[in-house]
Amino acid sequence: MTSETIDLTDPSLYGHWWTDRIRFCDTDHSQHVNNVAFAAYVETGRVYFCKLVLGEGFPENERFIVGNLSIDFLKEMYWPGEVTIGAAILKIGNRSFTVANGVFKDGVCCAVAKTIIVFLRDGKSAPVEGVLRERLIAAMPAALRVSG
Repeated sequence: MTSETIDLTDPSLYGHWWTDRIRFCDTDHSQHVNNVAFAAYVETGRVYFCKLVLGEGFPENERFIVGNLSIDFLKEMYWPGEVTIGAAILKIGNRSFTVANGVFKDGVCCAVAKTIIVFLRDGKSAPVEGVLRERLIAAMPAALRVSG
């Protein structure tokens, strides 16, 4: 199994979960949750996950930015309700890492996302190494730690 072949709709992939409420303002004229709201749910999962995994205490000259975000919309969702957002580290590169998210409503996967996050030091991409790399590896699904 590789980061390219893993099934992002499988809830067992995700070791960390968050819940978000579907707001009425998240709907469009067809009464279903709009694409922007899906991106907000993915952001919720990604931000809390990264805070948990990466911790705090990075120097002011080090930060993380989103280099790419892709979302596959699989099912429509409707208000009202709640979504659960799963998160896992999918891949670790030399200067970036990929976070996978699954957005579920009532146990059904409605969207999956991949976000490439770039590590910056002094405004330039920097190597993902040392304690940072160790924390990311620990947050990967076991099946990807050897083949990732």
